[in-house]
Amino acid sequence: MEGKKKQFSPARQPLKTLNLYKLHKDAHHHITWKEKLRESCCRRVREDRSRLLWKLRLPLRESGSQKGCIKSALQEIVSDELKRIKDQSSCSSELPSSLSGEDDVLWEYDGLHEAYQGECEEILLEMQRIFYEDIKMELCEKEVQRPVILDEEDEYLAAAVEEYMQLNDGKVWKERTWCPLCKKGELLENRHLIYCSLCQLKLNRGDEVNLSLLRDRLAEAHEEHLDRNSASKLYLI
Repeated sequence: MEGKKKQFSPARQPLKTLNLYKLHKDAHHHITWKEKLRESCCRRVREDRSRLLWKLRLPLRESGSQKGCIKSALQEIVSDELKRIKDQSSCSSELPSSLSGEDDVLWEYDGLHEAYQGECEEILLEMQRIFYEDIKMELCEKEVQRPVILDEEDEYLAAAVEEYMQLNDGKVWKERTWCPLCKKGELLENRHLIYCSLCQLKLNRGDEVNLSLLRDRLAEAHEEHLDRNSASKLYLI
């Protein structure tokens, strides 16, 4: 036994360990990149406000989707700002590797690169919120400074803001009040008026009259009209 050479098993290779420093560094770079993009895009929404308002008013004169125009304009801002960050040599290491190539298409058919589409959609939603809230604030200031009937474009902007707010508050179609005159427009309200988004219907608001009360009265009048089986299309509110 003593003459038998002692056999040694090969040294066990250490298990591959995660590079926690690299993971932390990548996460930090990703957060920095995302925050810079968010800040730049939100700043651009306010700086490019006039151009965005012009795009919002386009459906008044041209056929097309108002929502599509605004979303397309906001996507252009995100693309521009992302390209700007990519072009800055000092920030090149902060970009995700999937977006560091020269041939990356930022907004392609289905939007940004799939891995970052959700995050950029969050930025788009925040940009939309800022844009519509700024319009709402401007319209409120106009009502205070000029307590008269809103002009056609202001009414259109008010309707666009109202639609955006309803969609984001989770309101459903049944909560909308349709115009009893044209049957197509939606009744909206401001501090002084209840008005239709499409036709020329305008009602002066009293101290206790609001859109909710008018909605209830319209519903009651419609039910009474149906109960009478009246052939007339006219009924009193």
